[in-house]
Amino acid sequence: MATFLIRRTIGAILVMLAVTFIVFLIFIIVPGGGKLGTAQRIAGKNATPQNVLNIEHAWGFDKPFYVQYGLMIKRMFTNNLVSYTSQQPVLSQIKQGIPATFSLTIGAALIWVFFGVLVGVISAVTAGRLSDRLITILALVGISMPVFWLGLVTRYLLAEKNSFFPDGEYYPLTANPLQWAYHLILPWLVLAVLFIGFYGRVLRGNILDTINEDYVRTAKAKGLASRRVLVKHVLRNSLIPIVTLFGLDFAGVLGGGAILTETVFDLHGVGQYAAQSINNFDLPPIMGVTMYGAFFIVLFSVLVDIFYAYLDPRIRPT
Repeated sequence: MATFLIRRTIGAILVMLAVTFIVFLIFIIVPGGGKLGTAQRIAGKNATPQNVLNIEHAWGFDKPFYVQYGLMIKRMFTNNLVSYTSQQPVLSQIKQGIPATFSLTIGAALIWVFFGVLVGVISAVTAGRLSDRLITILALVGISMPVFWLGLVTRYLLAEKNSFFPDGEYYPLTANPLQWAYHLILPWLVLAVLFIGFYGRVLRGNILDTINEDYVRTAKAKGLASRRVLVKHVLRNSLIPIVTLFGLDFAGVLGGGAILTETVFDLHGVGQYAAQSINNFDLPPIMGVTMYGAFFIVLFSVLVDIFYAYLDPRIRPT
């Protein structure tokens, strides 16, 4: 197991290095040839010629590409990557948005995992019946609804028009936990709806496939209770694909993937910061958020591999 962990850690580090080089190619080398074109984009829309020349020199665009790459890495990991729109360090801005993004992601993830598993199990157990058909219809409706549309509708109906919930914005957890949760109920539900339907459908199919396996029939032949067979043998193995989905989805949302939800509810998280940077064509924050998102995707990929080994002894590394 220790060898497996070391191997996966080294692999994750190599992937992150590869991501930094791809970011370097996409944002610096390819579009502008590494000179004034890139400097102009980094400086922003309203930069003066002198600002552009200063950026060209500071980023080493007049030097070989490997020097430019080293300077980019140094800026990213020493908090010297600065937004030329707000004149604020990108890393500091990302840290300011992390509490809102983490709060949104963790709360929504708990909702979509719980109800996704519940919906999948009920749908599989009652396969072919009326309840299964109703759940299927609701799941497809949930998957089909655009997040931004659902967010706008729920915010208008439940917050702006009737004032059942706060009208957006993030309330710090440390200030008041109840108000923190109260302000996030709508964003949690809006973000979770898509995943509930998708997870439920995937889990339903996995359970129906697993329930016909030989080891399940053997467990039933031994006289084990149906509930125990379902939980211990069927559900445990059916959850393996769900673990993969959850790891990547959670990492993607945590890495700024909830752009629409954060923007609609004005949560000022990392996703909203990324959206504003794209709108302003502010290159350094876009680069920083890309690396931030890549970090969480790589991290959770490693965690998923480890959890795989716990769920299924057949793939446990030796």
